[in-house]
Amino acid sequence: MTMIRRIAGAAALLAAALLVFMPTGPAGAVNFRNPRAQQDLTPTLQKSLTDKVSDEAGPYFDEQDQKRAAGKPYVDLQQKFEYLPNYGPHNQLVVSVKLGGVEYDPTKPGSSKGASTGNLKYLVFTYALEKGSWVEINKPKWEMQALGAKAAKQMTENQARGDQRKAAIEKAKQAHAAAAAAAAAAQKAANGH
Repeated sequence: MTMIRRIAGAAALLAAALLVFMPTGPAGAVNFRNPRAQQDLTPTLQKSLTDKVSDEAGPYFDEQDQKRAAGKPYVDLQQKFEYLPNYGPHNQLVVSVKLGGVEYDPTKPGSSKGASTGNLKYLVFTYALEKGSWVEINKPKWEMQALGAKAAKQMTENQARGDQRKAAIEKAKQAHAAAAAAAAAAQKAANGH
């Protein structure tokens, strides 16, 4: 599981770097003259934005769960947001919030989630701070990063190893609980005599 998170984290950082350095039109221009944008997203503002995006993201999590249940490729969205603050017109704080994950095909074997398709998908929400409140300025949109078959195989193998590790931990917890129960019963029997 840790390896998947590392891969997903590295992919998210790579995607963010590509997004920053990709030439875009004026609407998506990165303003390097205002490096304070990251500092201006205070913990209080970030918490209020997290609350706002969490409410908005709920239906997208549900949609991916429904796709998985129906046996269709789905995105295993992670419960972690990436914030990309910037400044818009009139020096207004604008933040793109990314929510992403690995795309899996549950009909293919390989792990508890299915086999990875080799795609990372991100859902991008864009908000502006207006009079102390976050206002959606663009509807959420999907972005995709295709990593290829080799990465798909590696992500599937990493998820399978994570599944095995999780099962081993659960088995060890059950054995520990059984041993503790047996020790408690033995102690109770010893005290009862």
